[in-house]
Amino acid sequence: MGYNMYLYEKAREAYYQDLRLEMEKRRLLSRLLRRRSMSRRAAGKLGLLLLKAGAWLKQFEQPSAALEDQI
Repeated sequence: MGYNMYLYEKAREAYYQDLRLEMEKRRLLSRLLRRRSMSRRAAGKLGLLLLKAGAWLKQFEQPSAALEDQI
């Protein structure tokens, strides 16, 4: 009976170790996906900001023909 309990305990330890490893993998994957999502969001916001800045600067740009008329 002692031998069976030893095998049972070893099998149980291995099972719980597998569960812990699987949970750790899922946690790491979840963290990676959140970071990727945050990076994409930040890149999108930066792109939008650059587009707005470009449009704002375009307002101050004068065509070369208008400059020649003023001279």
